[in-house]
Amino acid sequence: MLRRLLSLIFNRHVFIALGLLALALAIWFLGPLFAFANYRPLEPVPVRVWIIVGIFAFVLLRLLLRLWKKQRMNARLIDAVMGLREAKPATPDDPSRAAIDELRGNFERALTQLKKTRFGGRKETGLFAQFGQKYLYQIPWYVFIGAPGSGKTTALLNSGLRFPLAEEMGKESIRGVGGTRSCDWWFADETVLLDTAGRYTTQESDAAADKAEWEGFLKLLKRFRPRQPLNGAILTISVADLLTSNEDERVRHAARIRARLNELTENLNIAFPIYVLVSKVDLLGGFNEYFANLSKEDRAQVWGFTLPLQPAGSTSREQLGKQMEQEMDALARRLFDKLPELMLAENDTARRARAYTLPQHFANLTPLVRQLLQNVFADSKFAPTAMLRGVYFTSGTQEGTPFDRLLGSLNRSLGFDGRVSLQQTPKSGKSFFLQDLLHKVIFPEAHLAGRNRRAERRERWLSIAGHLGVIALLALAVLGWAVSYKRNTAYIDFVDSKTALVDGHLKSMQKGEGGTLLELLPGLNALARLADGPNFTVNDPPLNLTYGLYQGRKLDAAAQDSYRKAIERALLPRIVRRLEELLRTTPEDNLELTYETLKVYLMLSDPKHYDAATVEAFLRLDWERSLPSSATQEQREQLYVHLSRLLNADPVTSPFPIDAELVRQKREQLARYSLAQRAYSRLKNRLNNGSLGDFTVAEAGGPQATLVFRRASGEPLTKGIPGLFTYHGYHNVFLPEAESVLGLLENEEAWVLDRVAQRPQQQLENLTEGALQRDLKRLYLHEYVGLWEAYIGDVRLVDSHSMSQSIETARILSAPDSPIAQFLRAVARETTLIKPDNANDQSLLTQAKRQVNTAADDLRRTLGPSVVPAAARKEERLERIVDDRFEPIRRLVGANGGTPQIDNVMKLFNELYMNMSGTQAALATRTTLSVPSTETLTRVRAEAAQLPMPLRGMLENLADSSSRQTDGSIRSTLGGELDSSLGEFCRRAIQGRYPFERSATQEVTLADFARMFGQGGLMDQFFQSRLAPMADVSGPTWVLRQPGGAQVPLASFQKAARIRDVFFPSGGKAMDLSFEFKVLEMDATIEQMTLDVDGQVFRYAHGPQVPQRATWPGPRATNQVRIVTASAKDGEKYMVKSGPWALFRLFDEGEIRPGAGPERFVAALLIHGKRIVLEVTASSVQNPFRLRELVSFSCPGRI
Repeated sequence: MLRRLLSLIFNRHVFIALGLLALALAIWFLGPLFAFANYRPLEPVPVRVWIIVGIFAFVLLRLLLRLWKKQRMNARLIDAVMGLREAKPATPDDPSRAAIDELRGNFERALTQLKKTRFGGRKETGLFAQFGQKYLYQIPWYVFIGAPGSGKTTALLNSGLRFPLAEEMGKESIRGVGGTRSCDWWFADETVLLDTAGRYTTQESDAAADKAEWEGFLKLLKRFRPRQPLNGAILTISVADLLTSNEDERVRHAARIRARLNELTENLNIAFPIYVLVSKVDLLGGFNEYFANLSKEDRAQVWGFTLPLQPAGSTSREQLGKQMEQEMDALARRLFDKLPELMLAENDTARRARAYTLPQHFANLTPLVRQLLQNVFADSKFAPTAMLRGVYFTSGTQEGTPFDRLLGSLNRSLGFDGRVSLQQTPKSGKSFFLQDLLHKVIFPEAHLAGRNRRAERRERWLSIAGHLGVIALLALAVLGWAVSYKRNTAYIDFVDSKTALVDGHLKSMQKGEGGTLLELLPGLNALARLADGPNFTVNDPPLNLTYGLYQGRKLDAAAQDSYRKAIERALLPRIVRRLEELLRTTPEDNLELTYETLKVYLMLSDPKHYDAATVEAFLRLDWERSLPSSATQEQREQLYVHLSRLLNADPVTSPFPIDAELVRQKREQLARYSLAQRAYSRLKNRLNNGSLGDFTVAEAGGPQATLVFRRASGEPLTKGIPGLFTYHGYHNVFLPEAESVLGLLENEEAWVLDRVAQRPQQQLENLTEGALQRDLKRLYLHEYVGLWEAYIGDVRLVDSHSMSQSIETARILSAPDSPIAQFLRAVARETTLIKPDNANDQSLLTQAKRQVNTAADDLRRTLGPSVVPAAARKEERLERIVDDRFEPIRRLVGANGGTPQIDNVMKLFNELYMNMSGTQAALATRTTLSVPSTETLTRVRAEAAQLPMPLRGMLENLADSSSRQTDGSIRSTLGGELDSSLGEFCRRAIQGRYPFERSATQEVTLADFARMFGQGGLMDQFFQSRLAPMADVSGPTWVLRQPGGAQVPLASFQKAARIRDVFFPSGGKAMDLSFEFKVLEMDATIEQMTLDVDGQVFRYAHGPQVPQRATWPGPRATNQVRIVTASAKDGEKYMVKSGPWALFRLFDEGEIRPGAGPERFVAALLIHGKRIVLEVTASSVQNPFRLRELVSFSCPGRI
């Protein structure tokens, strides 16, 4: 009992628990005393509780994690052992298959049991039992190495170890399966012993297979015990192998052992002690007789020697041989020294003789052992040297025939068989010199094995890094505290420097009404941010100001106290004065503003009814409208912050007495309006807050609505009818709220209007259910109608700037998913507020009833309400205010169950689309003759006049755009053709030349003139081919008739036709002018005048005035006109004009005056100062010499 108590007291886990308890008590009681510059982080109770809980949770989690890792590692190790499989599984007809299956089953059952078994450690029970004992991979591991038959298994069987599996399964070891069939696993309380197959050491039977199994075994060790795969190796050397082999065989055997040891060292990367067991020493002659009288305790002792602990490879071959020789000689002398005593005690002569030979046999054996071990453990430059820890002589069981090496040597010298065997010894179950060797020599030195150098190096570096990290963190903490202290000192000085400025602002904020709100901002902002640093806010300090030394919150607490007093002293009085100003200046018809202002004003004088949210919302709305436009958004937001801090801390009270007279006046003013008006104003402002989505044409018209619609007001399509004024808003929002509006007014107006309800409760209920509800709904529904009428009238088609855009608009509007159809259907739904009795009842009877009711309603509206007695008339539903107003739209989309007219409207849009498409196609081919007629547009306009808005306006707009753009396109097309066909020629050949420009020196050639104006000339040909079908030449002015109804003058072509008729009267292509002239007057000094008109010669000598006929151009084709005067005094004088227009230029030289008719004119010519007057008569009243069209003609441009 005492032992168990002491074990419990000194248990490691008990100390951990006590330490945690002491730490928790220290945190709880001493934590509040811990402070950083008067800041006590552990003073709050929740902080200490969470820290203690966190520490206990961390330790518990760590213990559980270690336990889980142990269990997981143990299971993985055992699963890995179980997972090894045979390279070649047994075939079904293999005779050994049954045995192999039985072996595998036993192996798996044993390993499953090992998962539940723990080894070594103190035998703890209770709470700490799970943490005290060790798992399989945690206890020491040793491997037995030796040639086949060297006594490895025998040594284990007679070692005196306790094997837990023997209790569970009746066997000490587990025979491996698959790749471990040649390895026995011995699981003892103190250790795990791996009994490897002898062929692993020799690798003689199948070198490749043996080597692969050996390397696989080493990988398994390294995988699950990476830091210390083995604690040591036990090398067994059989006496029989030493005595029966020659020297060459012993050298080869030593080389194989050395190779296996080198592989262990290199693969596992550790140094570990190797214990050499020289087994089967009972085969030495006289062994049994020599040690026959030893007790059990004597047989358990160690027979051998342990070498001094030295690093592997530090001892040379000679030094190692010398050490072993000394130790073995000491063992041999000990055997010789005990002979006298044994001789005296033994009575049997034969037994005494055999006992006497043991020391000599042992002395002969030691050189063989020493030579073998020198070869195994000698130092080498090419391979690591194993660490020999000791050499021990053992006997697991006594069986077989002992060897007499002395007699064998004698026989070999005499030529006989060298092997001499003594009498066979009966089998004995005694073991000699094994138990203490394992328990007291090998197992206690489990710590001598090194660890994986790579893993150790990695852990060492991790440890160094961890320590350096802790040091670095400590250094950073100290540096952080130093920097934080310095920065906090500077921060306090900075705040102190701002205090003087803030004091100035405080003095300027005197209680009263003067100054604007914006003038308060600098002072209020400075006070609110007094504790802010130069580049940070008080609640977001930089890291170098923290580390437990931050003083900002303390400074901010004092600053906020001053700030609170300042806003109460400066902002609140101005708010109250602003409310009084609003009460005085608000128009009487603005019920809601008056009521809300009065309510807020009274709240600031009556804490019982004070509501911070209501006051703040009202003042924010007022400031949005009343602050000057120069106020920036930032300034507004700052004012809102100050307002919120003023109102939301505690109920605030006006610093001024209430203006009772002003309140009385406003109460009387509000009382003059009906309760329904006040209730509706309140209800609308409360419900129409934007929470309901607006009805918009952009959404109702579908995804293509934005392509074809716009709003005449300029508002965006995404802004529409407020959600309160929709079907959903009416039935689901307005009606439920309207039913409770009286309760709201009753609770609020009683103190706002200072009126206690004087009506009996029954009257109040009647008012609630009757007149007030109807008045509320009527006000709402009238506004409903107004909003929808304005919105529908505001929706227009987008302005079309091209024929292609108009066509695209018509195409979209005539499509099956037409935006206008979707929009109108949505409008019909939203403006039909009366719910049908049964939406699914579409029977003929229901439709008939609906038609009768509709007719009756129409008749009632026509004849008036007096037709039916009031008592007999069913109360009309108020929703008809909306439904009746938008009845045309419902009929249009078929919402009443009739045939939807919208389909015919879609056909009109489609006709417009086809008409414009045909026009565009005709214009594209420059075939203006095939442009569609205006009949379609005329019919669309006629049918549109019978449709409701907005369809009427849209159809008319689209038709007008079509006409306008068609006209423009035709003019553009014709203008382009005109310019390309004759415009350029006209500008080069006609424009700026004589006779069209009288002062010009260049003249139009007759050929160009004929080409331009002659019969079939350019002007005539273009007019006849392109313009004549659309031209109206019946009036005084020629015009071009267009499909849109517009008329474009054709002045150039009309003038060209006149020129053609005058200059080409015979219809030819050459100019042909005929005229008559006669001399009316000639200077008296002129004896004779001769006129030569292009070969046509006429003479006059003051005779009769006879008219003379001439043509132009003349027969000579000289294009010349000559006048010759003859007188006695001056002789002959000449006047000559040349060129295609010489005759015209001759007349232009004279003084022209009108004649008796339009075909006549008089030309007075001066020839060298002598006057001649001619009367010229054209062949037609269209006088070519005085033709106005000739002078005013200009080359045609674009029509």
